[in-house]
Amino acid sequence: MPNVLDEGPGAHREDLLREAARFFGWAWLGADIREALTGDIGALIAAGDLVESEGGLMPAEGS
Repeated sequence: MPNVLDEGPGAHREDLLREAARFFGWAWLGADIREALTGDIGALIAAGDLVESEGGLMPAEGS
C-alpha cells in the first residue's frame, strides 16, 4: 500500500482502501476485505512505515 501513497501527497484511509481494492481488481469492498486491508494499514503504521495525520496517510520519512 505504501506505493499507492508514494504517488501523491497522502490519502485518507477510505481513499486508500478503495485504491487498494481497485489495484487488486475488486469492484467493491466487502466486510472481510475491508477488515483485512484495515489491519494491514494498522500494521504498517505500527511498524513505522506509514504515518497518519490530519492530511491522511503518508509514507514515513526514509521508507
